[in-house]
Amino acid sequence: MRTNRFNVWPILRGHWKALRNHGRADVAARFGLLFIPLAVFAIGWGRSWRLGAPTALLSGLALLAGALLGSFTHLSTLRMKVSEWSDVDSDRYSVERDQLDETAAHLLTAALAAALAAASIVVGLNVQEPSSDPKLSNTLSGFWGALALGLGTFVLESFIVCLPRLYSAYVEINKVPPKLSGFAKGR
Repeated sequence: MRTNRFNVWPILRGHWKALRNHGRADVAARFGLLFIPLAVFAIGWGRSWRLGAPTALLSGLALLAGALLGSFTHLSTLRMKVSEWSDVDSDRYSVERDQLDETAAHLLTAALAAALAAASIVVGLNVQEPSSDPKLSNTLSGFWGALALGLGTFVLESFIVCLPRLYSAYVEINKVPPKLSGFAKGR
C-alpha cells in the first residue's frame, strides 16, 4: 500500500465508512457530524461571533490533538493484541476488532480536525486587522473565528463518537461482569 505523505483522504474515507450500524449507513451520525459543525461555522461567521480567549482554545486543541494521537497509538497496540488472540479463535473478537478499527479512524480524523482548528486560530490571530479597542485586541472573529468554532465542534463530536465504541470494546475484551457493565440494564 503506497501512500502520499500528505494524503489525508484515506483517514477521512475510513472515518466516513466507520459511521455505519450493522452494515448500513448511520445517517443520523453522518448528518450530525456534518451539519452541526457547518451550522456553527455559518452562524458564527454570519453573526460575527467573537472568540474572547482564542489562545485558551488553541492550547486546548493542541493538547487534545496530542491526546487523540496518544489514544490512537494505545488503540493500535490493543488491536494488535486482539489480532493475536483472533489467530486462535477467529470469530471470538470480530466485533471488537471492528469497533477498534472504527475508533482508530475517528481518533485520527478528530486529531486532524484539532490540528486544522489550531492552525485556523494561529492564522486568524496573525491576519486579522488589529482592533483599536484594547478589550478586543486578543480576540478572534470573522471567518477564522467561525472556522475554529466549526472545526472545534467537529472535534468534540468525533471525540464523543469514539467513547461508546472504546467502552464497548473494553467491556467485551476484558469480560467486565454485568453488575459493572454500563451495557447491562438494571442495577
